[in-house]
Amino acid sequence: MTALTPNQAHAELLETLGNESSARWIEFMQAVTRLLPDVLSVGRPSAEAIKSSLIGELGFTSWADMIEAPAEQGGLGWNLSAWKAWRRAWAVAQEHPWLQQAGLSSSEINTLAQDCKRDGVPFPSSVEDLEALRSGRRTAQEARRSDSVASAALRAENAEKAAHEARMDALKAQAEADTLRDQLSAAQERAESLAQQLGRLSLERERLAGMGLWQRLMWALKG
Repeated sequence: MTALTPNQAHAELLETLGNESSARWIEFMQAVTRLLPDVLSVGRPSAEAIKSSLIGELGFTSWADMIEAPAEQGGLGWNLSAWKAWRRAWAVAQEHPWLQQAGLSSSEINTLAQDCKRDGVPFPSSVEDLEALRSGRRTAQEARRSDSVASAALRAENAEKAAHEARMDALKAQAEADTLRDQLSAAQERAESLAQQLGRLSLERERLAGMGLWQRLMWALKG
């Protein structure tokens, strides 16, 4: 196969850069792997390796510079954070080659890898395994939603029961208060009656105290 010129290689990278949400990102990463193997190798490429690679041939001193430089200046007019996300997804896709034909975006692959790691479940080994995993998660989510609805209904029922009990307690307390008020009113009336009787007895005692013996006998006979 005839080697591509720097301009041809640059054009291929731009053509396959595409959009993250499409499967063309896989084509881009395959092109990077083929055209710039040092970029994906472990560790930072040496200055000499950069200089002799497509990066140096296009006038750049680093892959990051080439990524962010405008396309008309030989760069990709892209951003470094997106490249890092694609690189993470590509590492997963290389470990699980079936992903390279699954039509998933890099974001979907990264999310899948994170979820499997978080949940402690094996990474799917095929599209069928992936669908089974997704189906299981949907079932679990629906079960959690059902549990949440049931819990909310139970909480509402308990709250209504507590409110009813509170209303009954309030009515009972009101009835007790009414009874106490009636008792207090009766006691006040009794006290007033006794006070009046005491007043009359005091007057009679004072009057008797001023009478002689004969007058007292006459008063007693009249009584």
